[in-house]
Amino acid sequence: MTGIATPQLVIESHHSAHHFAFKPSHLRRLQQADLVIWVDRYFEAGFNRVPEMLADSTRRLELLPALGIDNGDGHFWYSPRLLQMSITMIGSALTDVDPSNRADYLENAKRLNQAIAGWRQRFQHRWQDASLRLLTDHGFLSLFAADLKLFEIAAIQDHHDAQGGLRDLDRVEKWLGDQPSACLLTLEPTASPLATSLATKYRLRIVNAIDTSHPPNTILRRLEQLESALEICQQQTTTAAE
Repeated sequence: MTGIATPQLVIESHHSAHHFAFKPSHLRRLQQADLVIWVDRYFEAGFNRVPEMLADSTRRLELLPALGIDNGDGHFWYSPRLLQMSITMIGSALTDVDPSNRADYLENAKRLNQAIAGWRQRFQHRWQDASLRLLTDHGFLSLFAADLKLFEIAAIQDHHDAQGGLRDLDRVEKWLGDQPSACLLTLEPTASPLATSLATKYRLRIVNAIDTSHPPNTILRRLEQLESALEICQQQTTTAAE
């Protein structure tokens, strides 16, 4: 929407989608919107009732169903392929509600998709021989791994708020015992007690996938911060090998 308008946010970028609580001001934004875009009614806390809150005339774009994703990982933006698909969908939805700015929306979408494609190409070239094994506190990189096919990734829990059972814990510990992980990646400012316990036991450095002191304000910046976290993990692996 650069150069056309500024989207209203329900969840500000520095807040967690998993621990969000609706306020009356959020409800007013939704009811006044021409277009509402959200990840999934079960991904963002409290969004299961969003369709009921919207006016009949409001255009809706719920991204996970539109992308055909139903495997429990809603972090589609870490998959360049799915991210590009979502950019195209959002551009199309914007032109539907605001056809007078169609050319600008489509040009913005084209430029952003080109930037994502460029990042993907550079990333694959940089990491094609890295062979990193990564442990995550919850399954936020499964779509990333499926798209790029460069890393072996195991998650302690499938979902952000899931409580992993003993079978899951046994699976993760066996995976860690077979060969060391480069690090433990988290999206949270503080890793969960279970994640911290495993990191201590297996001498894994806990690395945040985003810089919480400088939250990313663009999707490209988020991808760049993930790559910076991977650089730290790789350095840790190199140091341990020496």
